Amino acid sequence: MLIAFDGAGLAGGPITGVGRAFLTGLQAYAELGGAECVLLLPAGVEAPALRAVRIEPAPRGAWARQRHLPRLLRALRASLLHGSVASVPLRAPCPTIATVHDLPWLHPELGERTSWWRTFATVRALRSARAIVAPSTRTAQDTQQLLGRKSPPIHVIPHATPLPLTAAPHARRGPLLVLGDDRPRKNRLRLQAAHALARTRAPELPPLAFVGPTGGERGTYVDEGHKHELLRTCRALVHVSRFEGFGLPVLEGLAHGAPVLCSALPPHREIAGDAALFVDPDDTEAIAAGLLRIDGDEALRARLQQAGPARAAAFAPTALAARWRALHTTVLA
Repeated sequence: MLIAFDGAGLAGGPITGVGRAFLTGLQAYAELGGAECVLLLPAGVEAPALRAVRIEPAPRGAWARQRHLPRLLRALRASLLHGSVASVPLRAPCPTIATVHDLPWLHPELGERTSWWRTFATVRALRSARAIVAPSTRTAQDTQQLLGRKSPPIHVIPHATPLPLTAAPHARRGPLLVLGDDRPRKNRLRLQAAHALARTRAPELPPLAFVGPTGGERGTYVDEGHKHELLRTCRALVHVSRFEGFGLPVLEGLAHGAPVLCSALPPHREIAGDAALFVDPDDTEAIAAGLLRIDGDEALRARLQQAGPARAAAFAPTALAARWRALHTTVLA
């Protein structure tokens, strides 16, 4: 049995965030054994280092994928295509699984619009899939709303992150770490205003450090090793976005034992449970109070540092691989 994994989600820049989570799951899946794994890597993407995974070059771009992916899957004699994005080939010669990471354009308050063509193409691709993966209940609900009664089965399967081999140090003297890009939904301007307000009350409050997928004004880009070092030493992980399909930075912070301050969004609550401090992302005063508490309440910090890794253990790569395997078994049956 050959399972083809569509790496379309890895194109478009350095492999970070959900792209890295996808590769983490793929490596864990391959290590389960029982199936040959092939990663279909779009042209121009640097091949990742993976064990027991064969890499095959694949077309890049919406039209090229629709035209050539079916031919490639047929040549590989693939039993199933597991997609890393929503766009799967409409005429695939095998069952397909699509992945929906988020649908922000269904929420007008965010101001993120999309074209009618993108909506049409997304709906048509998703309805052609045998099953859909969503990383959170919120994203599953949005997908159901978009597709209506013609929706294939939607399975909530959260992303995974590797657990560090060593415990995070107790002394955390680094900055308040903010991971992610600078789209308006990430709420950077309000966070910066809240931080300035908090510093009028506690001038010693650590600075904000923005680390994103690109360099320059959007935030410093760092490789995975440097990012993990920042997660081990930061004073706290701060993620007060207004919308998320999942919220991978929250999970990464928990895994590294960082005290986590995040917005009270349903996906964040699914991830963190009681292992994070939640705030209203639309309330500057509430964010400022949260920054002061996550820095100054030593009892809270100690509890969160202990609770985080235990909570993150439920999102280990082996758990993700087992859920993928169960889904593949169901689809192929």
